[in-house]
Amino acid sequence: MQRVDMESGSENAVMLIHGVQPQNSLHRIITEECTNMLKRSNSSIGSHSERRKSGGRSPSKDTYRTRKVAELWLVVLAVASAITGYFIGSSFHKIQSYNVEDDKHTIKFNSAPSPCSSQVFHTQNTTGIQMPTLNYNVEDDKHTIKFDSDPSPSPIQVFHNTTGIYAATNPRGAESLPPGIVEPYSDFYLHGQQENSSGDLVGKPKYLLALTVGYDQKDIINEIVMKFSENFSIVLFHYDGRTSEWDQFEWSHRAIHISARKQAKWWYAKRFLHPDIMSAYEYIFIWDEDLGVDHFNAEEYLKLVKKHELEISQPGIEQKEEHSWLMTKRRVGVEVHKFVEIMAPVFSRKSWQCVWHMIQNDLIHGWGLDFHLWRCVERPYEKIGVVDAQWVEHKKLPSLGDQGLSSRGRPPGEGVLARSYAEWREFQRRMYMAEHGNGSQTREGQEEAVSEAIGGRKWHILYYTKCRKVTELWLLLVAVSSVIMGYFIGSSFHKVSSNKIQMPALNHSADDNKHTIKFDSASSARVSNSSQWFHERNITRIYVATNPRGAETLPPGIVEPYSDFYLHRLQKNSSEDLVGKPKYLLALAVGYKQKDIVNEIILKFSGNFSIVLFHYDGRTSDWDQFEWSHRAIHISARKQAKWWYAKRFLHPDIVSKYEYIFIWDEDLGVQHFNAEEYLKLVKKHGLEISQPGVESKKGLIWSMTKRRDGVEVHKKAEEDPGKCSNGQHRPPCAGFVEIMAPVFSRKSWQCVWHMIQNDLVHGWGLDLALWRCVQTPQEMIGVVDAQWVEHKVVPSLGSQVRKRCFTEWREFERRMYNAEDGNG
Repeated sequence: MQRVDMESGSENAVMLIHGVQPQNSLHRIITEECTNMLKRSNSSIGSHSERRKSGGRSPSKDTYRTRKVAELWLVVLAVASAITGYFIGSSFHKIQSYNVEDDKHTIKFNSAPSPCSSQVFHTQNTTGIQMPTLNYNVEDDKHTIKFDSDPSPSPIQVFHNTTGIYAATNPRGAESLPPGIVEPYSDFYLHGQQENSSGDLVGKPKYLLALTVGYDQKDIINEIVMKFSENFSIVLFHYDGRTSEWDQFEWSHRAIHISARKQAKWWYAKRFLHPDIMSAYEYIFIWDEDLGVDHFNAEEYLKLVKKHELEISQPGIEQKEEHSWLMTKRRVGVEVHKFVEIMAPVFSRKSWQCVWHMIQNDLIHGWGLDFHLWRCVERPYEKIGVVDAQWVEHKKLPSLGDQGLSSRGRPPGEGVLARSYAEWREFQRRMYMAEHGNGSQTREGQEEAVSEAIGGRKWHILYYTKCRKVTELWLLLVAVSSVIMGYFIGSSFHKVSSNKIQMPALNHSADDNKHTIKFDSASSARVSNSSQWFHERNITRIYVATNPRGAETLPPGIVEPYSDFYLHRLQKNSSEDLVGKPKYLLALAVGYKQKDIVNEIILKFSGNFSIVLFHYDGRTSDWDQFEWSHRAIHISARKQAKWWYAKRFLHPDIVSKYEYIFIWDEDLGVQHFNAEEYLKLVKKHGLEISQPGVESKKGLIWSMTKRRDGVEVHKKAEEDPGKCSNGQHRPPCAGFVEIMAPVFSRKSWQCVWHMIQNDLVHGWGLDLALWRCVQTPQEMIGVVDAQWVEHKVVPSLGSQVRKRCFTEWREFERRMYNAEDGNG
């Protein structure tokens, strides 16, 4: 992949957009013309650069000559395109074998498509799910779960045939849970501390606003947030690490603050706006910070979005400088026109499911994503648009770019810009390879193929990078050639079939053997000129049933269903920009008063751990006195409990890169604990769910978790007489760890996360049901005695809410009983 050398200024930026060196004359002509125009408009490069490049000559004669040659090239290309179109149209029926059934509007393909092809439906039967080793039998039609033997007594009495439950319709990883207890979605609703969980919501917003911010732009951010009503959950992504300072604004106390230093907006969006968490919101705003909102009102904006049925939208843009994309410029006198860029997009819940899966983990600036948003809606020419009647001003203030590093005397923003262009190029390469499925090509071969594929699209890019004079002629001639092409294709197409063939919609039926696509009724019979580009690419034919839910319209090779908390540098190549690649994760719910205890805990965890702090008191910036705080991720939502945070920010898809996840309280003494040694014992004894042994001067609630001398691990214990009689061990005598300091394997966390209830934020009762998430609880759940901690029982968040915790415990038991018994 090419890099941008910012020393040569705008010329190399144009070269990177091309994706190829100007070796043939047409590339050279356009590049020279655009470079000269960019130089003339950029005083920082100015006449000195022109004289240096041209040997002191004025570029006017060269420009005139190259433009004339370019015109000749374009005329030849237009004529050649028309002739090509004629032959394609006249011979189309010889190339493609098909059969059109008038009544059913069915196209049957005789040959099986390539598994990686994006031009047809992938028709793998989703009901034929391959199951792991669990013993089960599922009837497809009724989704009935059959057990090998008669059901045992209530599972709370003894571990009975835990592998008997296998609900194939449950989310991946949660198949062993009773379906009625599975909670696959969440939200950012804040909860109070009232005794009853059913009435404790602080609010229930319908929409969400996420902003990437630095404290220097606090006044602009305040103006933006004030334009959004209490119908919005507010999430701030802090790239500068300054979070506590925002408390001067009243709304900051109900906002969620997430801080990871020097990370970009799309890095945050991939990790903290998972579709399962966003499912509660009708629309998700993901905005930059440098937007003036004097002429914007969020509620009025959404009225227009709903009126025009836009799935992906943005407000119109005004700015004093020239626009990067003229398509997003506000138009006077209209409500809406079409196209969206990544500066201030607004996604419907449905479209975000798809877009999130298209965001690449390592391409953190998101450049190039806006060129493919059309893949995530059924009719992009109707469902994507700019809302002109509600518009914003792009202030173009220095922000995230200044967080980069200076290099060779150049400002940090240039390095970030270079990285952004390189990401654009890489994203285009990946999308091309995902569509064409030629993974056997070398990297060089892929680059060449992408250069050829992007060649037809680069004129659109050049047009918006100020090369208007050349590209307007290009667009005019391409339009003429397209008309001629369309005439020949249209005039000859009726010879193939007198029936009107419709483009398929996402509503489909697929026969596995024949790869049959069924069309809806006449809704797509008439194709407008504005939609022709999309229909030529047959975008609605892509439907891959094996893709994650919501991402079926994407080529499988571009789908990124998992993420991580790895920190990335703003500069360098995406392939070598990781600050580190930890294998494990530690999450702690903390208050600043316990800072010394928390510091001792974190120092026991090596650089092999990503560190995430959940701040229930809102004080995050104060932790900067500790060196490790600068590489930690800080998440602040006031007065929220550990399991509230875990449900919303530790989604299994986000923590899938981590072998083990520690979810700990803050009041633990770790003088006798070492994380690496602990994990050695966990792996040695095959534990999927574990905790360190516990000592406490104030006594223990559960004898099972008490540290034992002289052993490495124990997996069962005798509680009070009579509780574990007849040798039948059950929680809390076996298969049990408590929720104070649990450690989960990646696999077990997939299940446990789905069992956490959104409104039962303290998690009481969860520990008595953890056995459901492993195959042999008596062997895979245990307490590690050789690495132990002291429970200090320091008053913190829990001191305010003990009565609520008992209420939650009873409610969780009730829900689990009903889920098993089926008596809702």
